[in-house]
Amino acid sequence: MNKVLDSKRTPLLREEWDLELQKMFESRFAPKWNANIGDRIGEEEFEFVKSFQKDLVYAKEHSLYQTKESILSFIEIYINTSTFFKQQLEGIQWKQNFESIPFTNRDDLQSKITDIIPIDANLKDMVINPTSGTTGKPILAPNHPKAIGCYVPLIEYSVNKYGVTPIHSPKSTFAIQLCYQQNTIVYATCHSLAGGAKFAKINIHPNSWNKPSDLQNFLLEFSPQILTGDPYAFESAMKMGIKYKPEAIHSTALELTPALRNNLSEYFQCPVINFYSLNETGPIAYSCPKDPEWMHLLPHDLYVEVISNETLTPIPTGNVGEIVLTGGRNPYLPLLRYKTGDQGEIQYGTCECGDHFPRLRLLSGRKPVYFQKPNGETVNPIDVARILRKNSIIYQFQVEQITEVRWECRLSLSDTMDMSEISLENEKTKIKEELESLFGKGSQVYISTNFPLDGKKQIVFINSYLSQRDSKS
Repeated sequence: MNKVLDSKRTPLLREEWDLELQKMFESRFAPKWNANIGDRIGEEEFEFVKSFQKDLVYAKEHSLYQTKESILSFIEIYINTSTFFKQQLEGIQWKQNFESIPFTNRDDLQSKITDIIPIDANLKDMVINPTSGTTGKPILAPNHPKAIGCYVPLIEYSVNKYGVTPIHSPKSTFAIQLCYQQNTIVYATCHSLAGGAKFAKINIHPNSWNKPSDLQNFLLEFSPQILTGDPYAFESAMKMGIKYKPEAIHSTALELTPALRNNLSEYFQCPVINFYSLNETGPIAYSCPKDPEWMHLLPHDLYVEVISNETLTPIPTGNVGEIVLTGGRNPYLPLLRYKTGDQGEIQYGTCECGDHFPRLRLLSGRKPVYFQKPNGETVNPIDVARILRKNSIIYQFQVEQITEVRWECRLSLSDTMDMSEISLENEKTKIKEELESLFGKGSQVYISTNFPLDGKKQIVFINSYLSQRDSKS
């Protein structure tokens, strides 16, 4: 047998882990693997995450979540090492008046990231996680393996609250992530922080399998404890008739409606955990086992505010505003009053579930929008975004399906690009052809350059056709 992983990708790799992972790679039901991923967790990172986990458990047991007063020590750490922190705090009495600290927004993460990164940070272990949010304007968010490693105890805490006990063994598959995209990376790996337990990301789109029956057989063969993914992938799995009963479903990335949550729970015969996470912050909250309309703040090192959309000041429980975050564990991206763009309300107090951290209710998260081809098949907007993001002249974008066969693609083009009118038209024609190929025979895509640059959070995907059709039916 050849090694699947190597010590560069997985420094703590053991032979028995690799042998078990090899079985997954070589399964006769395996998908078409196209990537090789390791956790990059060495001894130092391992100890960091285990210490974080210990602090997390203690904080949860004693309800020691971050407050306006306790988060000040976090700010103290970075005021002398982050140029951005120093500039934001200069000339104000921030210790006495926390609300006087200016907000950080997405534009800051895009244009001032070198100022945010502490000057004493060791950059050799930096990992770049591109994120597009809702505007299509990418953030090249820097991260560290030890911060990414903290996903493991955070996810394990959330599933444990739903009665799932993670099995730390290389013979176990803790999670398989489901995607439904025309193209995406597909890989299997093991995690040093979970005793070598396996994890895989698979694409349930037919393009990713040798035979239609392989997907079902692959899930049965490796029996993951939980299935992860976004609501679009899980809804697609139901429509495809996938039969598998995990211990829990972990839904993230998009807004999970109560109706879909109930349908998923009934179809897969397991609890459904809604997970609120951002690429900039990592996990933020998970749905309460007793009242899933609310989500408990998950980590102990994030301070949460909800601010008025009008006055930009903190508002009391029962009022809706924008969620703002301070803190985190990413050494390259400390957050100082970061405006997430997500709307919700916050509630404090004890909870029947036993987790007494603050509760959030998201009122306008990232709603899933599906496109429909003229032949009736659905298209994942991620496939649309993949085409548009690879083009360096596009600054922001918005795509709307107008009718069964008509789409409008609105672009904001970079004013720094030196292009002739002819070459610009050629680029727009190329984009049009790629999108029409994705949407299928009979589709018509119209390119315009009137995307609003008004500084407001824009909806990147809209389906007016399906909304109008559904409202009439």
